[in-house]
Amino acid sequence: MDTSSCHSPIRQLPPEILVEIVRHSVLQETRLRDLARLSLVCKRWSIVIGDAAVLWGTINAAEGLSAVRKALEMAKGTPLDISFDEITANITRKDFFESIGERIAQWRSFVLDFTSGDWKFNLKDLKNGEAPNLKTLHLSGGRGAEKSGDVITLFGGQSGLPKLMHVTLVNIPINLAPLQLCGLRSLNLEETWAISSTDIMNIIINSPNIESMCLRWLESLAGEVPSKQVFSRPGSFGNPSIQLPSLLHLSLEYIPVSFLNLLLSTIAAPQLQKFEVDCELKEPRDAQLLLAGLHHHIPIMTRLVANAQTFKVEVSFVAYYHIQIGGLDITLSMEELPFRHSQETLDWVFTHLGKPVKDIAFHLYVDDGDFKLAHLEWLARRITVIRLMLYSDAYTGTDLEKIIPFLSQPTSSAPVTWLFPQVEILETNLGWENGYADIVEMIRSRHSAEDGKDGVAAPVPFREIWLSFGRYRSPPPVNMEFLQEVQKVAKGADVYWEDEKLT
Repeated sequence: MDTSSCHSPIRQLPPEILVEIVRHSVLQETRLRDLARLSLVCKRWSIVIGDAAVLWGTINAAEGLSAVRKALEMAKGTPLDISFDEITANITRKDFFESIGERIAQWRSFVLDFTSGDWKFNLKDLKNGEAPNLKTLHLSGGRGAEKSGDVITLFGGQSGLPKLMHVTLVNIPINLAPLQLCGLRSLNLEETWAISSTDIMNIIINSPNIESMCLRWLESLAGEVPSKQVFSRPGSFGNPSIQLPSLLHLSLEYIPVSFLNLLLSTIAAPQLQKFEVDCELKEPRDAQLLLAGLHHHIPIMTRLVANAQTFKVEVSFVAYYHIQIGGLDITLSMEELPFRHSQETLDWVFTHLGKPVKDIAFHLYVDDGDFKLAHLEWLARRITVIRLMLYSDAYTGTDLEKIIPFLSQPTSSAPVTWLFPQVEILETNLGWENGYADIVEMIRSRHSAEDGKDGVAAPVPFREIWLSFGRYRSPPPVNMEFLQEVQKVAKGADVYWEDEKLT
């Protein structure tokens, strides 16, 4: 930077204004380097920046050992925001942890990301030190860490971390029981096998102001019931009894259905804005438990979908359904569930969307899988699909092409109708070279169908047709003859190739 800046009107700025300008101008990823360079502009800047300890409190291992030591020296007693990412770190674990460990009392946030399963802590202070000012704790280990067998108790098992508000633990087994967390605003636990159902319920009971909770892949909760000590707390359990008036985002993915039922049956979150459930249902009892847990959340589900602009359903593999409507996001894997129970489960969900299902215009996404026509026919009779997306993997997909002929004629099963007769927009990639003729014939059949012929209503003509190769690393040459044929049989529909409208 030109040193003449010190002779410009900027010299007249009060130091606190200059500090704010500097704070907003330095880049997050090169913060310490930028501060050091700005300090060299002129003597006044050097003094102001050097005296502003608050500027130096963000410490990233990517900037190297000398920068970290310089920042710790300049930060003095200001709160510290510390991050170590093994991918970008320009310093060894040992040097980094030894440098920051002695300042643990100043930690405001501590973010640690390991890429490998070898996450063993060099930082003894994380196990034994005290962090009374810590607000954010993020510990993430690479896959494999959760199976190491070692469980860590943080901060010597302090009975309270009064300012801790945000906790994220991924793949690192932490013993949460001694910490008695009570002021959380966000909790994110993923593949952390040391967590028990008692731990989670204790956290929820003691964190009435929690705003975001995400639980993923917690196999340790399978078949486990919270301890009697938790159940014995007055007003802790009921139907529902734990009030979470500030909870806005709840995400529950691949946790045992038994615990999912317990949690959903126990909490009340009237202000939810985002509700995500992703679970695997292996037997009818699993489906019953899920629906029982969801039952008293029906008013919330209804509110979440009330103003939705698009209603999306994704079908993939034998019985995998993803329903995304407004703030409601439900994924059900029902591969091992009998078809009848799959239908009953989906029907319950559709029935409680807050409005008649037939009045909802759905977008349906169908991906590769071992398809059963009965599944698609059931969906076609249950929901009104106006946008149909069919996508096949260019290298492994083999089954999606089987759907096209079923879209070309009325169903053979009663009641006889066209499959997805209200579809106005069709999207598909061409992962099969032999499918061109089938696609052309399907479009021709639907566009030339006569309404009422043989007592069957004709399908709605396509308004838009989006075609692409998609998912090819080296796509084959464009087949112009095929595209011209599509335009011809489309009879005025807008036809797109790789997002470009054909003229």
